[in-house]
Parts: sequence; C-alpha cells; structure tokens
Amino acid sequence: MVTPSASFSAALVVEDFPPLESDDTMEMPPDKYREVFDLAQCGARAFREGRFDEAISFYSKAHNLRSGDPIILSNRSSAFCLISQVLRERSAADSEYQPLNGLDPTTHAELALKDAEKVVTTHGNSPRPYLLKAYALILLERYQEARESLLSGLQVDPPSHILQTCLGDLDRNTNAAARARCPRLDRTDDFECTLCFKLLFEPVTTPCGHTFCRSCLHQSMDHGNKCPMCRTVLFIGPRTYPISVTLSNIIQKNFTEEYAERRSEHENMTYAGIDLMPLFVMDVVLPCQKMALNIFEPRYRLMVRRIMEGNRRMGMVAIDSATGTVADCGCEVEILECEPLPDGRFYLEVEGSRRFRILRSWDEDGYRVAEIEWFQDFSLPEGSQERRDLIERANEASELARTYIRRARETITPVRRTRHFDLESIPGPQDPEKFSFWLVNLINLRPSDKLDLLRLCDTRERISRSLRLLGNAEQGCRVQ
Repeated sequence: MVTPSASFSAALVVEDFPPLESDDTMEMPPDKYREVFDLAQCGARAFREGRFDEAISFYSKAHNLRSGDPIILSNRSSAFCLISQVLRERSAADSEYQPLNGLDPTTHAELALKDAEKVVTTHGNSPRPYLLKAYALILLERYQEARESLLSGLQVDPPSHILQTCLGDLDRNTNAAARARCPRLDRTDDFECTLCFKLLFEPVTTPCGHTFCRSCLHQSMDHGNKCPMCRTVLFIGPRTYPISVTLSNIIQKNFTEEYAERRSEHENMTYAGIDLMPLFVMDVVLPCQKMALNIFEPRYRLMVRRIMEGNRRMGMVAIDSATGTVADCGCEVEILECEPLPDGRFYLEVEGSRRFRILRSWDEDGYRVAEIEWFQDFSLPEGSQERRDLIERANEASELARTYIRRARETITPVRRTRHFDLESIPGPQDPEKFSFWLVNLINLRPSDKLDLLRLCDTRERISRSLRLLGNAEQGCRVQ
C-alpha cells in the first residue's frame, strides 16, 4: 500500500474558526455562534494534542449547530484522515495488548472523503479540500482518483507549492509500488475453463477440486448433478455456490483485457437490450394476460437464469398452425415472480406487455433468440372525432364487460371457475388498446384466433370482435 508522504501529513493542520465580530451580520444568533466557536476551539485544541477522537466529537457537535460550514468540515476531515493513518500504522503488538474499540481505518477514511467532497462541492475555490480529498483517497488505495483530485486543485490554484509537492510524491510512490509488484502471470491452461475453453469468468471450485466458469457449471448441472470432469456427485446448488474470490482477483489483475471481453460477452447474454429477445416457444400470450409457467427443460432453465440477470423479460410465441413454424409475432412477458425449486426447475408468474414482430431468429445454446421490432395499433390523433368515438366505444364495452363478469360470478360454480374475474383491473378508457386486450382475455379462444387478434392493429375492430365472442360465450355458457 502507498502511504501518504510527509508533505501530505504536514499539510493536515486545523484552520481556526473565526470569532464573532461586533460589526458582523450573522446568519445565526450570536449566542449560538459563540457555542459553535467554543466547540471548534476545543476541537482544534484536541487535534493539536493528538486526541483525534475527541476532536471529531467536538467538530461533529459544531456541525450539528452549523451544518455545511467549510472550516468545520475540513477540520473534521483532517482528523478522520489522521486517525485512519494512526490506526493503520499500529503494530500487531499494540493491537494485541491494547485493543481499541470503534471504527476501522477504512471507515474513518471514507468519512474523511465524504466531508472533503462536501467542501469541494460548496467551496471548491480553495486548494485545501482537494488536498484532503486526495489524502483520504490514498488511504483508501484509490491512487488514480487521488491524483485527479490534486490536478483539480492545481486548476483552482496553479502556483500552490503544497499541491505540486504532494502530486510529485504521489507519482514517485505509486511508480515505485508498481515496479515492486510481482510480474504478470503467463496465460496457461490453469486459468482456462475445461467446458468452454475460455478464460475463467466468475470461477467456481467444486468439492472435488475442479474449477469451471460459474455459468458453465450451471449449464452442466441442468443435465445432471455430477462433476463434468470426474463424474463425482455434487451436492451443491450452483445458483448460490460462491465464486472463488482469490482466483477471480488473480485473473482480473493479470488478464485485464481478456477478462473485460469475457465480462462483456456474459453481459450480452443477459438480454438487457430491446432489439434481441429470447423466445419461449409454447403458446400465444396476449398483453395483460397472466399465466404461471413450470420451467423444467435444461435449455429453458439456462435461458431463465440469463433473463433474471438482465431485464426479467422474454418473448412468448407459438407455432403457427397455418405454416407449422414459429409464428411471425409474439408478446413480450415480464417475469413477476421467479421461484427456483430444489431440483433445478423454475416456477414463474408472467404477464404479457408489448407485441413484437420477429425479423430473424436463430438457435443459441439450445433455445431460440430473435431480432425483433415492436408494433402497436394504428394511433388516432388526440382530440379527433375518431379518437373520441373509440373511447366512447371502449366505455360501452367496459359496461358490457362488467355486466358479463357479474353474471359469470353468479352462475359459475367454484369447481368450474378457472379464472378470477377482477373488476378493479379494467384499464381506463384513455388506453383503448390495452383495454381491448384485457377484454380478449375474458374469453376462451383457440390459439389461431388469439394469434389473429395479436396481429390485428385496429383497436376498434378488436373490441368489436371481442364483444361478439363474448356474446357467443354468454349464450353458450362457455365462460372461462
């Protein structure tokens, strides 16, 4: 670790708090200002005598009375820095025979940094807060940020001798520390996953002593609970099994660029973007529709893990009965609940949201991924007569739907009831498209009919069709 040089330590002196002058126009009552002044004086006295804990206590009390004062914050930051350095330099014997209670050196340095940053933000026209910030950052081993803080201070006060001296000392010390480091390790097979044959990313070591990428072990254990190398039965849950922190740190420090590529590759598999969509090929799902899914196939278990690390969304599509292939459009669903089960399966609760068209699709690790474009119903200008007519039509349909639901509740026995009719969930008339899909979800439809309604881009026509189907269902007692 690079320690602050003597030039840094010499610069950490307390600044006297100004006394109350008789002709001053104060923002606070004189008696309260005198109380702040007395506390600041006690803090300065304790600081100069090396009683940094007491100094911090006095400055904190003064800060409670006069919040945001740059002198109080700067002095407290200095005290935090020095007590952090004193604690770091304590010998093992002192710590053993005279143990101390309180905050650790890192926490003191973080508090010093917090105070210094406040002063930089509010009174950044002086070099002192930049020096304090740099001192705290060095104690936290964030040397590049400390250097940037000193350079920022020199922009405020270019002739500052103390800032120039501290910057030179920091550069010499960090360069010497870099030269003293061990040479980088050579890239060998020891740092390679035996499953993907790439640099280990988030390495996990099994009880039998073999190391794999965490995601690779996940994928392997979807097909069985044995070690991929020696076939030893593994009684572990790879989802929560810890990463080998030491090995991961060694890899990141010695193979920085390659590890960054592996991280980027992993993040790209989580589908955080909006143009790529992992597809679950099962059934037609409409916006506003909720359903429960039991994910048990290995390929879809892998897909769900990647989705949960990203935006928790996937596409639901069906096989088009007319073509025998995956339908050309589907619905994005959001995973509301995801419960991992002990045997590796996932129980999901999802809700449909937006519609998309598939531009092209391909297989990736066993499941299908698509490049998509979003689409929605034809929009009508706000305030136009067509828009007002559509909203009026949606209001009429809403009243009919409420009547239908009340009758369904009265006539359907609990044994036959397969859906909970919730009047509170009816979308408002200002969103006719969303309401039209809510209306469709009241009806039992064949997959081909649902797919036709999913493709339809005319809100009024969808409402009309839904009302006709709803009337047929009521007459035939085919209530879902």
